[in-house]
Amino acid sequence: MVNSDNTYTVYDKTVKGLLDEASAVLDGNPRLQLASYAVGPKPIPGDGEPVPGSVLHVAFSHSGATLGLIVGELLAKEIHSGIPHPMLATFRANRFG
Repeated sequence: MVNSDNTYTVYDKTVKGLLDEASAVLDGNPRLQLASYAVGPKPIPGDGEPVPGSVLHVAFSHSGATLGLIVGELLAKEIHSGIPHPMLATFRANRFG
């Protein structure tokens, strides 16, 4: 929460709730411990408009269970190297013109 003096308040119950929810979806439900956190203003471009492009990577698939692993691996290599992977070339969103 942003206070009137532009400082921030983080409620303990909010942090606990986030840790509990994250724990609930992990295998074995491990008890997560907070190491640290930081708060600050939400980053918004100067003109207030969104900035999609090469800094944004998304993947949509109707068959995520069968393609998810290979697509994830290829995108990870692409993101890491900055070089578009040729196996993904014909599947790019720009094919829709």
